[in-house]
Amino acid sequence: MATEILDLTAEIVIAHVSVTEMSSKDLLQEIKLVHATLAELAGGGKDATSEPAERKAAKKANPSKDSAESAAERTKTAVPPAPAMTLAEAFQPDQVACMICGKRGMVTLKRHLASAHGLKPGQYRKQYQVPKDQPLAATQYVEKRRQIALDRGLAEKLAAARAAKKAPKTAE
Repeated sequence: MATEILDLTAEIVIAHVSVTEMSSKDLLQEIKLVHATLAELAGGGKDATSEPAERKAAKKANPSKDSAESAAERTKTAVPPAPAMTLAEAFQPDQVACMICGKRGMVTLKRHLASAHGLKPGQYRKQYQVPKDQPLAATQYVEKRRQIALDRGLAEKLAAARAAKKAPKTAE
């Protein structure tokens, strides 16, 4: 059984690597993820051959529903990957790096998380225990934007706008 899982893991990873460029770290992570998923499915997961006859008939009747269900099941059984780096390595003063794929040299993470991984910042923070007070942007960039806002007087303008908004409500 173990050699079958290793053979299947090798075939799956080879197929994926043949169409996707990966670093050695990504390749190792992919092998671990595929092997863990296959081992879980072989050990205690649902076996596709032991499916009830009614479910097989329902799949034949509505194949699009089947693909959505199987995609959801695969998502549930996938083992979350280990971080590609530590928090200190990911959040540098001049750049940030993605803890999922290890991509470095970004100023902010929000767009990368949404486009490359389909995650919202809150989900990323939860998955990798990133503190809420840690910005998902380079600290130099955050400070530069803060200084621009102060130079333009945006804090005073915001306070004035809030005061103006409250003033009509209290006059009534």
